[in-house]
Amino acid sequence: MNPGLQQLAKAESPAELWRVVRRYFLGQGFRSLAYFVVNRSGPSGGRKGFNIVQYGFPREVIKAYIDEDWGRKDPGPAYSLAKGVAMRWYEIWEQIEPDAEQASFLERMRETKLGDGYSFPVFGPSGRNGCVTVGRAINETIIDAVPVDDMHIFAQAAHMRLCQLLPDRPLEKPLSGRELEILDWVARGKSNGVIADILDLSGATVDTYLRRIYEKLEVSDRTSAAVRGVGMGLIAA
Repeated sequence: MNPGLQQLAKAESPAELWRVVRRYFLGQGFRSLAYFVVNRSGPSGGRKGFNIVQYGFPREVIKAYIDEDWGRKDPGPAYSLAKGVAMRWYEIWEQIEPDAEQASFLERMRETKLGDGYSFPVFGPSGRNGCVTVGRAINETIIDAVPVDDMHIFAQAAHMRLCQLLPDRPLEKPLSGRELEILDWVARGKSNGVIADILDLSGATVDTYLRRIYEKLEVSDRTSAAVRGVGMGLIAA
């Protein structure tokens, strides 16, 4: 068995799995990683779009994509998922006819000098589908030389391993609205102090909420909480 797949199989927590995935794609020459999962929360599907947890993207990209909410205009994950095949980012844009919002999104991403990357659609049980994307290649030649099929197989295996690690039952103690809000900001990469400022709460109050979130999600760290929250469709960061 591929050593990377063996490591996936041995991962016993979302945080450990996330570290394995990060190491694998870094080994392939990509410094940034994002994991999108179709949002399934709320009545009749609730909010549309994707939940997302990311690592390694530059601050200016995060600011535009998440903080300024441009990510909701990104057609890439949905298009890749619909096609069901690995795709380069530029290939997606060559195949769609962007509307005004999507064209504005593309221009905003160009301003951040995001560059090119790959999107790998992944599929799981009960509609738990998503997309793993990688970017910020160490050098331009890597984009054309990487083993795309192998990376796609790895992304799918990682997604399925996360599905195995997630509970197949509703939470015994659902997260409150405020807890979901805080978990959302955690997945965006915000520190407790920044979350306190954003929500006009004390640092101690945020700490208390976070402990409750850990207890309800049965995790013990921020990464596991974020990955589990995204995988379960609880948040839309």
